Parts: sequence; C-alpha cells; structure tokens
Amino acid sequence: MEGNVRETLAGLVQKGIETYAAGLGIEPGNPAILIERPKVRDFGDYGTNAAMQMARVFRKSPLEIARGIQSAIPPHPLVREVTVAAPGFLNFHLNTGAGAGILKTICEKGEAFGRPEIGAGRKVMVEFMSANPTGPLHIGHARNAILGDSIARVLEAAGYNVTREYYYNDAGVQMKKLGESLQARYLQTLGRDVSFPEDGYQGDYMKGIAADLAAERCDTLAAETDTAFFTKYAADRIIKLIDADMKSLGINFDVWFSETSLHRDGKVEQALDELRRRGHVYEKDGAWWLDSARFGDEKDRVVIKSDGEKTYLAPDIAYHKDKFDRGHDILINLFGGDHHGYVSRLKAGIQALGYNPDAIHCIVFQMVTLLKDGETIKLSTRAGKFITLKEAIDELGPDVVRFFFLMRSADSQMTFDWQLAKDHSMNNPVFYVQYAHARCCSLFKKADEFGISWDGPAQADMSLLSLPEEEEVIRVLEQYPQILRLCAESLEPHHMTIYLRDLAAAFHALFTCGTRDESKKFLVPDNPALTQARLTLVTAIRQVLSSALTVIGITPMQSM
Repeated sequence: MEGNVRETLAGLVQKGIETYAAGLGIEPGNPAILIERPKVRDFGDYGTNAAMQMARVFRKSPLEIARGIQSAIPPHPLVREVTVAAPGFLNFHLNTGAGAGILKTICEKGEAFGRPEIGAGRKVMVEFMSANPTGPLHIGHARNAILGDSIARVLEAAGYNVTREYYYNDAGVQMKKLGESLQARYLQTLGRDVSFPEDGYQGDYMKGIAADLAAERCDTLAAETDTAFFTKYAADRIIKLIDADMKSLGINFDVWFSETSLHRDGKVEQALDELRRRGHVYEKDGAWWLDSARFGDEKDRVVIKSDGEKTYLAPDIAYHKDKFDRGHDILINLFGGDHHGYVSRLKAGIQALGYNPDAIHCIVFQMVTLLKDGETIKLSTRAGKFITLKEAIDELGPDVVRFFFLMRSADSQMTFDWQLAKDHSMNNPVFYVQYAHARCCSLFKKADEFGISWDGPAQADMSLLSLPEEEEVIRVLEQYPQILRLCAESLEPHHMTIYLRDLAAAFHALFTCGTRDESKKFLVPDNPALTQARLTLVTAIRQVLSSALTVIGITPMQSM
C-alpha cells in the first residue's frame, strides 16, 4: 500500500470515532489523533490514546470508548486486527508486509522523503561557536560548532532559510591580554628581555604568530606602546585558523560579526537610547540599570557601570536587535553551561525593545571531558594545555568527530572517548552506521556481477517481504519523517544519531541472517520477484541512511 501508514491509521480512527459518536447522537469534533509505536511490540505495530482524549466528549470511561471505536473502525487491507488495552489504548496489528508500501514512496521521493516543510521559508539565524579569537580551537569547542551546524542543517531540511553566524568579541579585557601576550612574544623574538604578562596566553601558537610578525615588520614595532595593533594582528590570524578548522568539519559561516563593529557603528548607543525612550533604563548609584525584572528576570541588571564602562549585556542587546533588524524571524543562540542564567536577562532586554522574546531560542550545552590514554584532560586555552580541534580532525577524521559530539543531548554531560573514536571496527558507532550504507552499495555491485538489474519500485511485489527482520527494517524506515521533524522542532539533532544506529542495527541483523540462511539472501537468481522486492528494500535503506547522514554532515560511505 502506498502512502503514510500513520496517516492511514489516523484516518481509520477518525472514521471509527465519527461512526461511534453518530450512534450515540454526539458531535465528536475533529480531535488530533496521535499514532505511535508501542514500546512493547506484543501490543501491536501502532497504537493511539485517542479514546482517553475523548473521555470528556463521550462522558464514558476510556476503556468503554476504546471498545466502541474499535467496533466502528472499518476494515482495511493494511490492518489484520485492532485490539484494546487498559486504560483505553487502541492497538493496530498490521497484515504481513502491509507496511512495505513505504519502500516505494522512499524510492520515488529520494532525498525529499521525510522532509517536513514546516519552515515555509522563514528566516532563521543560528549563531554558534562565537569563541573569542584568543587561541586555536581545542576539541571541547567542537560540541558548540557541530551542534550549531547540525541544527542549521536540520532546519534547512525542514524548509527554513538559515543563516549561520559567528559573533566574536574583538574588544574587552581578554582581547587586551591577547595583544599584550603577542607584544611580549614579539619582543622576545627580537631578543629583548621582557617578562610575559600575568594571565597571558602561553600557548606555542603565540610564539608562531610572533615569529611571523617579526618576519613581516622586523623591529619597527619595538617601541610601540599601544597594544591595539597586536590585538588585531593576533585576532585576525586566529580567526583564519578558526575558519580553517570549521571548514575541515564541513562548517561554513555566512557571516562573521565583530563586536567592535557594534560600537563603531553606534548600534550599542542606539539600543540604549531606545531603552531610555521606552522608559526601561534608569540611573541608580551612578550606574544605569535595565528594569529586566519587569520582563521575568530575577532582578534588574546593570548595562552601564558607574565608571561609564558598558557591561556585556549592553552590546548583546544591541546585537540581537541588529539580528531582528536584518529581517530574521527566529534567532537561535548556543551558549555554554556557564551562561544558563544569562538567557533571562537577554530575553528581557529584547522584550524591553518591543521584540517577541519567544522568537529567541537559547540552547545551553554542557562542557566536554576528554578521556585519552586513561587520563582525563582538562582543556585550557590560556594555559596552553589542550588538544587542538585540528589535531582531533587530522587523527580521527571529521565524520568521527561530528558523530561523537552528536550522540548525546546538548544538556547532557559527555565524555569524549578518544580510544573508541580511533577504533576503526564496528565498535565505533559512526563506522557501524557508515558500514550499513557501504553494505547496501556492495549488494548492488554484487547484483551487477550476477547480471541482475533493479527494475525500480513500480512493479516490485512488496508483499514478498515477510521475514521478521525485513518487517523490522521497514518499521524503522517508516519512522524517519517523524525523527527529522522531531529534530527540527526540538532543535535536538542527537535524535538522528540514535535513529541511524537503530536503522543500521536492523539492517545488519537482516544482512547477517541472509549469510546464514540461503532463503534469506538478498539476491535470489531463481526467484526474480523476490530479488526485485529485496533490491527495492535495499534501495530504500540506502536512501534513508544517505539522507539522514547528510542531514547531520556525515559522509555516506560507498565502500569501507
């Protein structure tokens, strides 16, 4: 049968409700019917709690309502049996091979299969990474980068118009320390006896940048007292390194936004003036305060300190105002775990300016622990103690790095297991999934060797796919649209890595059973109809694996 199984079952339930209600003289309305997979397979292939949701309408117990709907559901070739379970679930048991029509849909739609056009072209900005350009990225930064890019990819697959933006702080205390650190290393490179600044950036990368600067400018900067030049030089060099690391992970930013530009273009003052005009900034104890408590923050916040220096909140409010002013409908920010309390004050500032705070989605991710050679490594850019992201990509490969950082939800603590990431066997989860795709490709190569061609999905008899292992693969394939939609709506791309591992496991089980039992082989030369059905199944598996891997930026391998 063609079409979506869940939609078909929801239609049957709706008809059952209407028929049952008509017999009682009740107007049931148009309830939202959710069709889900039961956690226990013995309960059926699909189930719904529609009867429990209709209890107020029918004024009966959910169990009685479920039995009434059950008796009124019309027969359908998809459904073998409808059963009722307490406290009021309706469970559907499908006919053998009945769900295999989804395979034809997958083959016909190709990459478009499962893509929920919920975005409708709305403009979304995903601002992520945004690490200050004070040193090379270490492996801990990868979580921010990969999570942000994967969210952007999922939203693009769901029909949104996505912009990726990197906002970097090229002003402030840390950047001044960066300039002082480069100046000291530069003078040391010239042979000058100068001390290194306290809390300076000690990594060897600073020596390399200093050596390049000395080669370019000789000693012409030896008497320079303003560190602004050194700050800009170091920041520009480090941003190029960051961009190269991002590109090696398949991440390309559309916009690199400098905090300094907000001050230079007067946007911070403009935002503060607008807050004053709206009556949301007041003076107290020589400082200027935002009345953020009015908008749900736990207390009011300082935006200009008594010495005239602006707090981080002032340019951040201006920056988000600028994002909206550039025409974005939805703003997504990725913050480290130490920024959890910052979300409410940022939203308060935006709401005080008249924007909808619900249009801002802040994802707070937890930090990463690196386990390498049995040792837990603390990552510190300033102390120069870290494994760079480039080292990780060079040794492990971008696919491994991306997949590992997407295996846990953003709000979960995670330990990056270096040894497992280096493992090139099927114990490594990314290779386990990629190998499933490669196996699909190998089956078609073997078909060519046997002189067997796939005739396409139109004439394939899907009812021949009746093995339990085949039905399990089809069951998992059918879930892909719901998983992709879940990732887009929840902004949680880790669901895709879980799904990929489930699909790979189902396929590997099917593939393995075929190596043990001749009747379960994919290529059966003396049974062309069965071979065509199974090649259609393999085509659908390969297509969904390829689509799901691509959505999160992982390469679908042709061979391994």
